[in-house]
Formats: sequence, C-alpha cells, structure tokens
Amino acid sequence: MNKLSTQNLNLLPNPRELKSICKSISALEAIICPEWEYRYYSYQKNWSETEECCEMRNGQGDQMLILFSNNGTCINGFAHESEMNGWKNVKIEEKKSFIEKLLGSKKENKTELTQEIIKEVVNDLPEVFNEFIFGEPVKSIGTTFCIWQTNTDKNWETGKVNLPEDDYKDGSSDLLELLDGKPMTYKNWAEEYYEENFEENKLKLELVEKIYNGDTITKELVLKLNPELDDLVQLKSDLDEIGYEHKI
Repeated sequence: MNKLSTQNLNLLPNPRELKSICKSISALEAIICPEWEYRYYSYQKNWSETEECCEMRNGQGDQMLILFSNNGTCINGFAHESEMNGWKNVKIEEKKSFIEKLLGSKKENKTELTQEIIKEVVNDLPEVFNEFIFGEPVKSIGTTFCIWQTNTDKNWETGKVNLPEDDYKDGSSDLLELLDGKPMTYKNWAEEYYEENFEENKLKLELVEKIYNGDTITKELVLKLNPELDDLVQLKSDLDEIGYEHKI
C-alpha cells in the first residue's frame, strides 16, 4: 500500500486542507498532552505578521516545520536516520600570521558542525521560500526533504532527487504519516505514542472526528478526551495560539 511521502505527493491534502489538519492535530495534542515540551505537534498562527507555522518533533532528532504564508506553503523535514542527513564536522580554515606559517602552528584544528543539503532537494525551490529553508530555525534543524506549493502551483512539488536505496529513504514517509487527513490514522498513532494516557480508556474515534471537522472545542469535549486535564486556562492559551475555535 502506498504511503504518503515525497514519492506519493498525490496523497498529501491541498494547502487549505493541510492547514486545517495541522490545527486539528495540534489542538488534540494540546488536550491530550498539556506539557508542551512533550507534544508531537504544535502550531503558531502568529509565526510572523504574514505567516503561520506547524511544528512536528519526536524528541529523537526528527523534526518538521510547515510554513503557511501569503506566497504558498513549504514543508521542511529532517529525519536524522536518513542517509541524506548531511551533518558533518567541517574544518574551519583560520588565517595564520607570517610567523605561525614560518615556524609552524601548534594550534589544534577547529571544526564546526555543518549540514550539506543534497543540492537536488532545494535546487528548484521557489525563491519566495529561500528565507524559510536557508534561515533559522531550519538552518539549525537540517533538511532531508522539502515540499512546496506556491499560490500559482496546482500541485505539490519537490526536487528531483535520487533517494537512498534503503527503505527509510529521506524519512518523509515517517514524518508525514499523520497528515493524510484521516482521524483513524491519528487515533491509532496517539494510542501508541501516548500509551499511558489510554491504558484504561481508548481514544474515541468520534471525538477525534469532531476536532478534525472543526467543531468548536468545549470543556465537555475536552474532559471526554482527557478526564485528567485540570488547567483549562493554559489550554485556552494554547488553543488561542493555534487559532482553533473554542468556548472555554
């Protein structure tokens, strides 16, 4: 069965639907996992004056940022186990004085950790996304795959890359897993990832569907999803940051 990945971009929802899915997943995460640092997904509707951003991180070195801007949508993914990782220690060339060159310098060679992105990944990247992909925080995170769609594109685009021959490739099939728009995908994943939260009660599909459908989040709905949640003030702040409608 085909999985959503850079090789199967037809399975990725369009930008408008993708934004809605990202907000829904982030709202579910805020309810199920009140501690922000342990969440898999988060969302900032005010990334900048003209941009919104969704972040995915698994705590093991993999990370994905999805930019929603006036120019279009761009996805940067970094999978640390991919052969396309590209991070390496590069020697820093230091200028030596004439005396040091004459006598020979005993200074230790200095290096810095730098990622060399495989050029085909970003060769065809539209210029409007350069600041996002080559600036911070993406520069410090790294890139193993990049997907984009400008406002004038009809389909998702990615670079023409010769992927590694192993099954993991660029890591996109793992990192994009939850973005297929199917509530069941999230339910199955969350019950495994947040196993301790659902030891006694399974995550009810109909509740996940309500969030995916954009239903207004109420205190009643919150407590059905997470009976242990007691900080509604923080949840209200989180949902406001996401931009998900609620009555809390």
